[in-house]
Amino acid sequence: MPTLSFLLYLLAVVGAWYFKLSYLGWFGPYFLASVICIPPFLVLLSLPSMLDIQLRIKTQPYVTKGKEAQLKLSFISRKTLPICRVNLTLEIENRFAGEVFKERHSFRCLGKDTVSIPLHTELCGQLSCRVTRFESRDVLGLIAIRRTFPDRVKCTVMPIPAAPDTPLDIDAALDTLVSLKPKYGGGYSEEHDLREYRPGDTVNSIHWKLSSKTDEVIVREPLVQENNEVYLVLSRVGLEDRGLEVLYWLSLELDQREISHIIVSNDLYPSGNESETAEALSGTLSSPIGEPRRFDASRARCVFRISSGEVHTR
Repeated sequence: MPTLSFLLYLLAVVGAWYFKLSYLGWFGPYFLASVICIPPFLVLLSLPSMLDIQLRIKTQPYVTKGKEAQLKLSFISRKTLPICRVNLTLEIENRFAGEVFKERHSFRCLGKDTVSIPLHTELCGQLSCRVTRFESRDVLGLIAIRRTFPDRVKCTVMPIPAAPDTPLDIDAALDTLVSLKPKYGGGYSEEHDLREYRPGDTVNSIHWKLSSKTDEVIVREPLVQENNEVYLVLSRVGLEDRGLEVLYWLSLELDQREISHIIVSNDLYPSGNESETAEALSGTLSSPIGEPRRFDASRARCVFRISSGEVHTR
């Protein structure tokens, strides 16, 4: 595809032609020949690398808000004379904040080069980075070859964990009455109930000692907790990502206590360790915050509702 530089080249050829007509010395023909031949020769020299050059992009999966993060672009060419220029348009979208940044860059590639572009980490959110326009040009920029690049990389800007302003007694909130129900399929359980034998009960479930005393067949029925779920519900974020900071802090506190929980935001994200908490936060930050997804509160052992940086329990 011809470029603006190609039109300037044609004007230079026309100018050299008029120079040859007006200048009667020996230099005119040589000057015209050099103007006509040298640029196409440089195009042919750059053409193999223009057709062969490849682009790879990568970035770190997580970065703390305000910390430095970079998008690395690697240009790879297998040709012996990798002389060309690359122009590209980079689109960076903060899916949580709803902001889109577009940047245009131009690089001169001489082989296996890697360049770094800083990312905006002032706001929390999942940064989706992709190249919307990628073209290679010869060293003079006369011809451009448009390339396709569908790859996309993501970097999540994580909040800084911070406790709520109002002190929260997590252990007291978790100390609730446990509701038990029969375990589906039977099997072992630390909690159990005693009842009379019913057809279908296994022999292993019979309480032989108690049955011998009462002259009735008594079995142990295994029980499981019916309300054993812990929910962290993000209702409103508040100013300066305060709700996200409190959510992150509370989830990490439960991880340290080895208490599995479910983060409720745009979806339900189970978490039991720091790695799963990071993945849950990444999922939360992948779309604008709205109404939290519905969940079965009847199964809840405790519900922490986070609204504008404060935690409310029930």
